[in-house]
Amino acid sequence: MYLMSKVERADDDLLNFALTYIVWMVYTMVVMLTSVIFVHYVGPQAIGSGIPEMKTILRGVQLKECLSFRTLLAKMVGLALAIGSGFPIGKEGPFVHVGSIVANLISRFVRNFKSAYANESRSCEMLAAGCAAGVACTFSAPIGGVLFSIEVTAVYFAVRDYWRGFFAAACGSAIFSLLRLYTHSSEVTVVAFYQTTFKSRAFYPEELFIFALMGLFCGITGAIFIWIHRQMVLFLRRNSFMKIIFQRNWIVYPIVICAFYATLTHPIGFGRYITGEVVFSRTLKDFFMNCTWSADPSRFEACSGSVAVRWSADESIFAELTVFVIGFYFLSIVASTLPV
Repeated sequence: MYLMSKVERADDDLLNFALTYIVWMVYTMVVMLTSVIFVHYVGPQAIGSGIPEMKTILRGVQLKECLSFRTLLAKMVGLALAIGSGFPIGKEGPFVHVGSIVANLISRFVRNFKSAYANESRSCEMLAAGCAAGVACTFSAPIGGVLFSIEVTAVYFAVRDYWRGFFAAACGSAIFSLLRLYTHSSEVTVVAFYQTTFKSRAFYPEELFIFALMGLFCGITGAIFIWIHRQMVLFLRRNSFMKIIFQRNWIVYPIVICAFYATLTHPIGFGRYITGEVVFSRTLKDFFMNCTWSADPSRFEACSGSVAVRWSADESIFAELTVFVIGFYFLSIVASTLPV
C-alpha cells in the first residue's frame, strides 16, 4: 500500500515508471512463487494440466498419488494463485484433473457402503464422468464435457458411460451457473457464460471461405504451438545446465520466468501494447462485445471509448491486436512450462 500511494503521488515520469514496475514485479512474483512453492511441497503430482495423467490412468496404468486429496488441494490452491498472478494459464486441463480427483474420492468413500464401486471398471466410469464434469464447469457446456471425456479416453468409450457423463456434466454446469449467479451482483438470472447476440443475417456466404481459412490457420498455429512447447520442455529436461538448476535450485527458473513476464506485461512499458493493465476476463468480454472496433465513434455500431483506448495505445487497433496475439502465443508456451 505504501508503494501504491507513492506511485499515485509521483509526478516525475521516471519515478512513476520505477515504482509501478516494482509493484507490478513484486505482485506477480509473490503470487506465482507462492503457487509454485505450495505445489512443490504439498502435491508435486499436481504439476501440469492433468490431462495426460488422466489419459494414462484411464488406460489402466496406476499413477501414485495422482488422485489423492493432497494433489486436489495443491491443484486448487496452485491454480487459483497462478491465474491470480496474471499468467496466461488455462483452466480446462486442471478442471478435468480436479473433477477426476473428486470423482475418485467419492467412489472411494461410497466403496465402504456399496462393494460394486470397488470394481476397477466402475472406477474408470467415475473418472470419465469426472472428466466430463470438469469441462462442463470450465465453460458451462455439458455436451462439450461429454464429448471431451470421450476424447480423453481415446481408445474406447463404453456406451453405458454416455448418460453418466452427461448427467455429471449437466449437474456441474448447473452448479457452476448458480454459483456465478450468487457471486456476481450484476447477474439477476442464470445466463450463458459468454453471451452473444447475432442478427438474422449474421454473416454473408462470401465470408465462409474466410472462416475456412481462419480454421486452417488456427489449426496450423495450434500444431506449431505444440511443437514449440515440446521442444522447449525437452530442452529444459535434457540440457545439462538446466538439469543442474532444476535439481539443485528448482526455484530459480520460476523466478526468471516471473521477472521476464512481469517486465513484458508492465502497463507503462511494452504491456500497453498487449493490454497488460487489464485481466483476461476483461479482454474476453471485449472480444465478445457486439460492436465494431474500427468503426467511427459517431456510428451506432462503434464500441465505447474505453475499448478503443484500451486497444489502440500508440498504434492502430489492428496493430495492437497482432502484437497481442503473437505476444501471448509465445507467453502461453513459456507459462505452461512452469511447475504449477
